[in-house]
Amino acid sequence: MSDVDFQQQKNRLHWQCRRGMLELDDLLQGFLHSGFDELNNQECEYFEQLLTCPDNLLLEYLMGRTVPADPNIADVVRKIRTAAQA
Repeated sequence: MSDVDFQQQKNRLHWQCRRGMLELDDLLQGFLHSGFDELNNQECEYFEQLLTCPDNLLLEYLMGRTVPADPNIADVVRKIRTAAQA
């Protein structure tokens, strides 16, 4: 993926990370700025899949109260939670 394509993807994801809950906004946008660049292309796709979840389920995942059934998405959730603790 070219730098321009990557930046366009990040810009699009920035808007998808804006949710109805402050906690989600902080976690998702914080990760987008501090940890997203470390993801490989496949993990970026899993991150996008994660963003399709309803806010209440997404909050359960990111707070660690529920683990996604898909281990790949669970790994991305772990990375988001780890970045939030840094």
